[in-house]
Amino acid sequence: MKILLALDDHVRATEEALRMAREQGAQLDALFVMDATWDVFTGHDWLSGCNSRIGFLEYMHDEEQKAAAKAATRYLDLAAGIPGGLVTARGDVVEETLAQAAKGYDLLVLANPFTRGLEMMRDAVTRIARDAPCDVLLVRA
Repeated sequence: MKILLALDDHVRATEEALRMAREQGAQLDALFVMDATWDVFTGHDWLSGCNSRIGFLEYMHDEEQKAAAKAATRYLDLAAGIPGGLVTARGDVVEETLAQAAKGYDLLVLANPFTRGLEMMRDAVTRIARDAPCDVLLVRA
């Protein structure tokens, strides 16, 4: 069995995925997607012609990198001895999660609500559950 864990700030989903992987002797891969859609979110309003928009996008890029490092460290500390690895991607969080899940995983585990990047303001769980190429386990955050 292959399990994919979509990482966000909620530890319960990570703990549940680790528990399942240990019990079933499954491979567990954790995916962290750095949200690259902040430029779309800010749109092309008055900020586009000034340094405020550029400064904001640089700030969000730095915040995404910090979040990735924190999530990776936390996951790797907890996942010692479990087969699998850590995958990082950059782009639309839902699209990247679905693309990774389509690479032969049997189960996708994620927190509900899923709070990764701009997905905290979108309905990522519904989109992922509807379009996932494998079973989805939602863990209450």
